[in-house]
Amino acid sequence: MKRLVLSVSLLALLGACRESSAPPAPEPAPAPAVSPADAAPDATPAQPAGDQVPRAFLCRGNEPFWALDISGGTALLKTPEAEIELLGELKASAGGSFAFRGAPDGSPEDEVSALVAPGQCFDTMADGPAMPFSAQASFADGQVASGCCTVEYGIDLAAAPEAKAGAKPATDWSRLLPELSGAVQRCELDGGVATDVVTAAWPMNRGKAGVRLRDTGGDRFDCFVDLATGAIEDVKPVAADDRLPGEGMPLWIPDRDPLPVLNCGRVERVPASEDGGLLHYPDGCG
Repeated sequence: MKRLVLSVSLLALLGACRESSAPPAPEPAPAPAVSPADAAPDATPAQPAGDQVPRAFLCRGNEPFWALDISGGTALLKTPEAEIELLGELKASAGGSFAFRGAPDGSPEDEVSALVAPGQCFDTMADGPAMPFSAQASFADGQVASGCCTVEYGIDLAAAPEAKAGAKPATDWSRLLPELSGAVQRCELDGGVATDVVTAAWPMNRGKAGVRLRDTGGDRFDCFVDLATGAIEDVKPVAADDRLPGEGMPLWIPDRDPLPVLNCGRVERVPASEDGGLLHYPDGCG
C-alpha cells in the first residue's frame, strides 16, 4: 500500500476540518476517562491464574472513530473508510504496559504505534463497565488519538518448553515428528486444505505416511505422502465418526503470525530441526 493512500485516509478521518484559510495545527484527541491503576484498588485488571499473559488487545476510540486490533506481531487498523493490516511487534513494557509498532507491508514510513496501559477506561460515547486498559495511538500523519482496550489472555507461548520427542509415550503420535515432519509440512503447505492444525501423523507401509489435517472450518482430511520423494499421492475427506487412537492429543500448530491465542491446556515448542511449530495438548479445554 502506498504512503499516499494511508496518509490521505488517516488525514481525512483523524484531521479536523476548518473553514479558515489557515487552519491551526492538529491537536491530540482528548484522553478518555481513565483511572490510573494506583488511584483505585480495582483499576488493574484481574490477572488469570497460571501461565497466561495478555496476548491480544482490541482498542477503540471516538471523535473520530478508530480501532486497532493487536495480536502478536500483527494488527488491523480500522477507520470508517479503510482497514489497513500492519506488521510489527507487541512488546511488554514496565508497569504492565504494552507497546505496539507496526506498518503496512512494504511501507515502513507509514508506521502506527500504540501504548496500551493498565487502568480503568470508560468509553466516552457509550454507557457500560470500564475497560481494563487505555490506549494512546500515534499515526503516520502525526495525529494522536486516545481510546480504551479490552484484553484477551492466553498461554505465554514464548515461555513454552521445547518438545522432546524421545520422551513421549507410545500413545503420543508427536513422538514420530522427527521422521514425519517433512510429510507434515508438505501436507500442511501443499495439501490443498486451509489447514488450521494437524491432529495426527503416522507411518505407513511402502515408505509412505499419513497426515490428518483439520481446516479452519473444523473439517478433517487425510493426506498421504511418499516419504522418499515428498510427493502427495492423495488427499481425501474424513468421516465425522472416524477417529484415530490418540488423535488430537496433541495438535500440531504451524509456525505462523499471529499465533493463536490459547487459553487452556499446555503448549510445547517443536524444535526447528523438526520444522518448528507448536504442540498443543488441549487438556481441560472442554
